Amino acid sequence: MIIVRFLAAIVIFYLLYRIARWLFLSSARTSEPIPNRQRPAITEDLVEDPCCHAYLPASQAYQASIEGKTEYFCSEKCYRNYIQKK
Repeated sequence: MIIVRFLAAIVIFYLLYRIARWLFLSSARTSEPIPNRQRPAITEDLVEDPCCHAYLPASQAYQASIEGKTEYFCSEKCYRNYIQKK
């Protein structure tokens, strides 16, 4: 008889635990923002300025064609310094 009561108590505690966990997790899920997984992250290549060795996004760099190769500079000033040193 004691074993039956013990097993019944374990089942009741387990069910109460599952109900409490379900209630707690469902309220925690509704308060968190849902991430937008449909849009991919926007990334851009970084380029190095050959004069001052600064890294910057390619779209913001000053571009110049030197000896048939595209070089990227952080500013026109670095471009002029690079040309003078050559």
